[in-house]
Amino acid sequence: MILVIVLLIRTTRKVVDNNAQLIEQMKKTPVDRIKEEVSSVEQPMKMEDDQLMAWLEEKMQENPLYQQPDLGLKTMAEALGVSQRRIIRLLKSQPKYGSFSAFITEKRLEKACELLKSHPEFTIEGISQDAGFASRRTFQTVFKNHLGMSPSEYRSAVLNKTK
Repeated sequence: MILVIVLLIRTTRKVVDNNAQLIEQMKKTPVDRIKEEVSSVEQPMKMEDDQLMAWLEEKMQENPLYQQPDLGLKTMAEALGVSQRRIIRLLKSQPKYGSFSAFITEKRLEKACELLKSHPEFTIEGISQDAGFASRRTFQTVFKNHLGMSPSEYRSAVLNKTK
C-alpha cells in the first residue's frame, strides 16, 4: 500500500511539473518564442540578404508575428534580433514586398486565404482577427484591393471550385 502511494505521489509530481512547463510555454508570446530561438542560431545580422529573407520567411511560418494587429517594425526587429534599418532595406529590395507594411499585409492575406479555404465554418470576422487585421472592415477593404473580390466572394469561388 505504501509503495502504491509513493508511486502515485511521484507520478503526480511529474504531471504537475510537466503541466507547469506547458503553462509557461503557453504564456510566451510569438515575440518571446522568436527571441529564444534567435539566441540559439547564427546571428541574423551576419546573414546575407537572401539568407536573411529565407530565415525571416521561415520565422513567420513558425511564429506568425503578423497575427498581432498592433505589430510594428520595432517589435519585429527586437524579436528577430535585426535592426529596423536592416529589415527596411531587406524588404525594400524584395519586389514581392517593397516595404514592411506590404510584407505584413501579404502575410496576413496569405493566412486569411488559407483560413477561408480550409475553414468554411469560420466567420469573416473571426478570420480577419486570426489573420491579424485590426478590424473586419480593414480586412475586407485590403482583401478586395489586393485580390479584386471580397473575402466572401473568394470563399464561394474556392468552395465551388472544389465541388
